[in-house]
Amino acid sequence: MSDIELACHAAPWGRKGFINALSDIERAGFRGIEMTAEVVEELEDRVGVFREILHQHHLKLIAITGGGSQWPGMNLDEEVERGVNVARFLKNSGASVLNLLPPIPNPEKPMEDEQDLLPAATAYGEIARRTLELGVQTCLHPSVGSFVHSPRTINKFIQMADPEAMRLCADVGYLAEAKIPMAGFVKEHKKRIGVIHLKDHRNKDMKGKKPASMTKKNPKPYVGPKGIALGTGDVDLESFVETMLRSDFSGWATICFDEDPKTTLYDLAVESYKYAEQTLDLVI
Repeated sequence: MSDIELACHAAPWGRKGFINALSDIERAGFRGIEMTAEVVEELEDRVGVFREILHQHHLKLIAITGGGSQWPGMNLDEEVERGVNVARFLKNSGASVLNLLPPIPNPEKPMEDEQDLLPAATAYGEIARRTLELGVQTCLHPSVGSFVHSPRTINKFIQMADPEAMRLCADVGYLAEAKIPMAGFVKEHKKRIGVIHLKDHRNKDMKGKKPASMTKKNPKPYVGPKGIALGTGDVDLESFVETMLRSDFSGWATICFDEDPKTTLYDLAVESYKYAEQTLDLVI
């Protein structure tokens, strides 16, 4: 029996598929759910109703994913207040993790050098400190195509933000995509990892895909490989889970995938759940 519990990310169901997402995720066997910040916009004045709906579906909200705005361009004061507002919603919903995607390049306002990122990083640090006061842990979710896309930029951004308040979301799909050795990453950030994401993709979907320059004018937007059902791609999920367990990680692992026109989201959830339960030996 592991100390990792399974959740499913509701993002692929979209804003209008909220109820279908809950139904599909529950029927697939999950006990937890992660959502995007859109749920706060829809239900922040009806948190009691939201909790009752989750209860009816026997699900627990474990995290909300937000962030990922363009920099330069985002209003930093508004970004901080948005993050704190999401944290209030999380606390009132019985959850305690805010996953923040890093800022992404603005093709219309390229940065001159990395120090131009300092104001955005400082704002992320402010979010991490203020959410922590509410009992909500902010976890930075590195992403290829963002300003936090490599081991060096992860460490630099966290140091510019707040290394004491900010933790990390360890996404195995991201590590494979960025070609970062899993064992080394987990060893270095063992005490900082607050939640994990399980995502699979095919290596062939990465051919020819390169992140745009962080300072180049009008870069083409980077689109990463498509997330597919766990166990159907090339990501070494078993080694990652073994590494996390050896590091004494305990907590939630959110399974993430994207839409597939050849099947239903429910079937993707079922296939992923079965792989996580039977092959990865993650007992719910």
